[in-house]
Amino acid sequence: MLGGFYIATINIIICSILSYFIAPLIKNLGNKFKIIDIPDLRKVHTTPIVRIGGLSIFLTFAFYFVVVYFFNNSLIELNLYQSKIFFIVVGSILFFLIGLHDDIYKSSPILRLFLQFIIAFGVSFQGIGLTSLDFYLPFYGDINIYLPAVLKHIFNAIWIVGLTNSINWLDGIDSLAAGYCTILSFGFLFLMLFEGNFLGLIFYSVFVGSIIGFLFRNFKPAYYIMGDCGSNFLGFLLSSSSITLFNDSKLNSINIYYLLIIFSLPIFDMLFVIVSRFLNNKNIFLPDRSHIHHRLLDLNLDHKHIIFILYFYSVISVSLGIFYMKI
Repeated sequence: MLGGFYIATINIIICSILSYFIAPLIKNLGNKFKIIDIPDLRKVHTTPIVRIGGLSIFLTFAFYFVVVYFFNNSLIELNLYQSKIFFIVVGSILFFLIGLHDDIYKSSPILRLFLQFIIAFGVSFQGIGLTSLDFYLPFYGDINIYLPAVLKHIFNAIWIVGLTNSINWLDGIDSLAAGYCTILSFGFLFLMLFEGNFLGLIFYSVFVGSIIGFLFRNFKPAYYIMGDCGSNFLGFLLSSSSITLFNDSKLNSINIYYLLIIFSLPIFDMLFVIVSRFLNNKNIFLPDRSHIHHRLLDLNLDHKHIIFILYFYSVISVSLGIFYMKI
């Protein structure tokens, strides 16, 4: 356990440095090809800003994970290409490309959803996801429902696509989505550490380090923003790994309630926004100012206070979910 802690710490430090110092290259690339986010009434930025900052997270994670794998005999013995991690990484690359296309060309939301579901179904067929649902009902006690093949793939796809887009929707103010994903990843990393899941430990330590380097550049005033390429990448990795790595560890099953607690911030924000748009006869795909961070801004709260409130809630919800999952 102590050795795993040292390895994770080294990975986090190196990836944070790489992700942080690659930022000027990404910003210059965004400016050169005019991949810029233009301010409007809904957005909090007052000046144009490069919108492909997530490229620094993606490149750091991909490069370092490959390097660590090929130079670590323990990982080679685990055979990455026959593990579910391989399909999670492949799926995350495809989700990243969908987001990058949207950052550059502003693709149709229907097309994005269609492609996301195709990929999500594809990775589910490769064993990414749950095969049963555990939960508790009053008067009935603990219930375990085995999911038939069709329902299993539908549930996994909805979970992956829905959660990925909810994290994308959370990316409305500087450092919110990146900070939330950092908190979440630290929680998952500690769970892998306690469970003795070495591959999961490597995966999340590289992942969280890649985000931290970006996060330091994303605090207000932001150096750049992650864009859809970044939020798609983060969302897919977190959603798919949460229903795969935990299920493969020493835990026999996952209680769906615990996952809902862990991801409660983006899930409840998305549900609230969808219901609000539906009740107001608005297109649910068109952006507005009904997200939680926009509502807090409308209450005249400072950006730093909003970040503190939502970070604090995230720490509590992630800690509770993982604590109950562990006991």
